[in-house]
Amino acid sequence: MIRVWRLAFVLPAPLPPLLVEELETLAEAVAVYVQEEDAATGAPRVLRVELLVDAARDPLALRDVLAGHLARSGLALDHLATTLLAERDWVRHATALRGPLAIGRFFVHGPADRDRIPPGSVPLELEAGLAFGSGEHETTRGCLLALDRLAGRILPERVLDLGTGSGILAIAAARLWPRARVLAVDHDPRAVAVARENVLRNGVAGRVEVRRGEGHRNVHVRRRRPFDLVLANLFAEPLVAMARDLARTLAPGGRAVLAGLLARQAGAVLDAHRRAGLRPLARFDQGNWPVLVLRRPRNRPHRRRHPLPVPVSEYG
Repeated sequence: MIRVWRLAFVLPAPLPPLLVEELETLAEAVAVYVQEEDAATGAPRVLRVELLVDAARDPLALRDVLAGHLARSGLALDHLATTLLAERDWVRHATALRGPLAIGRFFVHGPADRDRIPPGSVPLELEAGLAFGSGEHETTRGCLLALDRLAGRILPERVLDLGTGSGILAIAAARLWPRARVLAVDHDPRAVAVARENVLRNGVAGRVEVRRGEGHRNVHVRRRRPFDLVLANLFAEPLVAMARDLARTLAPGGRAVLAGLLARQAGAVLDAHRRAGLRPLARFDQGNWPVLVLRRPRNRPHRRRHPLPVPVSEYG
C-alpha cells in the first residue's frame, strides 16, 4: 500500500509562478484551494496549499526544502501541517476536495458524482492518484480546452499522449474521437498503473493503450508513428529538447498540443519548434500557463537560416 505525507500550509494569493513550478518538482501532487476571499471583490486572498509527497521522504528535510522555496519567493512558512495518509485515505480525501469540474464540454468527476453529469457533456471519471492530471491545474485545463476546440476541426485516427500522468488527456481524446486509437506513454510506473485504471474506469481500454516509456524515441512510439495528434503536457526544457523528434513523430498535417511551460518560456518553445518545421496555430493562456497548438505542414518548407516570425493567433 502506498503511503504519502500530506503537507498543508496557507499563503497569500496569488502564488508566484516560480514557486508553483518548484512545488510541482518537489511533490508528487499539488492542490491549491481558496481559503479566504476578498469581501468586496470576491478575489482570492488566502490560499491553502496541499502537497502529497512519498512517505519514504524525511518530513523534517521536506520542511527545510519547502521553507527554502518559499524564501526565494519572499514568503515565509508560518505553520506546516504534516499528516501521514494511507493510500485509501488520501485518494478519498483528494477526490472529495477536488469535486467535479466543468472544462469546456468536459465534466471531470469522481465516482461519487456520476449522477451529476450534465446532459451533452463529455464525462471523464478520475479518482485522485499519485499521477499528474486531475483537471485542476491550469496546464491540464488548457489542454482540455484546446482539445475541445480541435474536436470540430480534425478527425485524428492515431493519437499520442506523451507523459500521460493520470491518463486524462488520452481518455479525453478517445471520448472526443470514437475512431481514434490512442497511445499513452509515461516513464513513471506509478503513473502507468493509475492511467490504466482510469482507462478501464472510463470504458476506453479497447482504444487506449498505456505503456511505460520516455520521449518520442521509445520503442512503443517508434513502432506506431506517425501520429495525427500529439499531446505533451511536460515542462519547457524537454519540449525544447524534443522539438525535432516531435516533427518526425507527427504525420504531415498533424497537430500537437504542448503545455507545462510558463508564459516566459513560450518564446523559446515556439522558436525550437519553428526551427523543426512546425507552425503555430493557436495559444490558450490559463493564468501564467500557456498551451500551444502547432501543426506540421503537409509539404514541409525549406528551413530558413533565420526563420521569419509567425504570429500566434487562434486558428489563424
